[in-house]
Amino acid sequence: MSHPGSTPSTLVSHLGRYRDGDWDAQVLARTKLCLLDSLACFSAGLGLHHFQQSLIGFQKSFSHISSAAGAAYVYGQASNALDYDDTLIGHPGAPIVGAVLAIAAEENLPEDRILGGIAGGYEAHAFLCSAALPSPQHAANVRSVGIWDTVAAAIGILIARNADAEAIERVIGVAAAHTILPYTAKWYDRPVPAMKNNMGWIAMGAVLSANLAEAGQTGVTNVLDGENGMWRMAGSDRWQPDPQPLAMKPAVLRVGFKRFPGCWHTQQYLKALSDLLETVEPEDRIEEIIVYGPEDVEKFCSPVIAGTADIAFSLRALFSKLIDHVEPGPRWETEIADNSETFAFRFEHAEQPGLSIRTVRGKVQNALVAVSKGFDLASGGLDGDGVVAKFMQLTADDLRNAGQFFLGGDRQIAGNHVPGDLYDTLRSTVSGLLSSQ
Repeated sequence: MSHPGSTPSTLVSHLGRYRDGDWDAQVLARTKLCLLDSLACFSAGLGLHHFQQSLIGFQKSFSHISSAAGAAYVYGQASNALDYDDTLIGHPGAPIVGAVLAIAAEENLPEDRILGGIAGGYEAHAFLCSAALPSPQHAANVRSVGIWDTVAAAIGILIARNADAEAIERVIGVAAAHTILPYTAKWYDRPVPAMKNNMGWIAMGAVLSANLAEAGQTGVTNVLDGENGMWRMAGSDRWQPDPQPLAMKPAVLRVGFKRFPGCWHTQQYLKALSDLLETVEPEDRIEEIIVYGPEDVEKFCSPVIAGTADIAFSLRALFSKLIDHVEPGPRWETEIADNSETFAFRFEHAEQPGLSIRTVRGKVQNALVAVSKGFDLASGGLDGDGVVAKFMQLTADDLRNAGQFFLGGDRQIAGNHVPGDLYDTLRSTVSGLLSSQ
């Protein structure tokens, strides 16, 4: 155990509320939405070409397909494949929900343990990511997107297992040895590769880390604090583990649920275009779109798209889906539309993000684009009803029927019922996918 007042000790003490079932009603209801949103994204991602590449590669590499580690890999890759999964500082849902569900299904954990692990994992993720945020100058060269995900997901697993504080502290050092490298400014480069954030490997590493830590394995000594802490491994130039953020709104209340399958940086532009499209008369059509924004928006306006995974980062491609009235879901990333002759498209530098459309009939409409920044993205995304609708629309019938357990009854109660139907469906889905390759 670390000494009292250290970062691991402070964090684990704070997370005790999720292990002990000391639930706030709002937090509990929102955690259920995190689970439903993740199940929808997992189901929607299963048919995507770039997910299938991950699946084939995994099957060739690992022959033991029934383990929780294998299930976590499949879940993590699929739920992030469409880039429709939730966002806070990175993508917490894909690795954390994937890892916790994989273990829960293997060990038949009850509902309250699943939800505790998810909420605790999100909380750890938000705290560690914000503590290690680099300065703006340093962030231009090195980004730590994804590097805390294995640690947070491993913590979530041990909370779900009701492990003691010593084991939870120990897993931080073990998970550090299983984490991915920081992306050297590459996360912002386009074209975006099919691998993207490698969430499957992250979730799988969390399962292995949790099992090793509970077996007594030790990892990196004093992994968080000091001049040689993991914040340096994460590519940051500063470590600011202020305990004050732990008193903020819990992470699950601050996460943003996406309206559209695309990078979070595109969401408000898509929302603005969606609103403008309602003003276009049925017999008219858009002839030109101008995107206004700061320099970091320009990369989303590149006309070159290398593959289906890159669609989520192309405003032109995403706009074409909206204009063609394609329902948000897998069809947004199954094909690359050639819309070069449909409407003109260009980017203009401006400090204030905005959008302008001109129709064939000469009608011009302008809109300011809201900016979602900081550590609270909830208002920029779907509300609870929107998440439920997304779950009902995107999730395959068998998984939707099993997952609706979390819609029933009082959302302010976390019971000790074991959602066996959900576990059976997840096991069957993963086993069927891997055995079919």
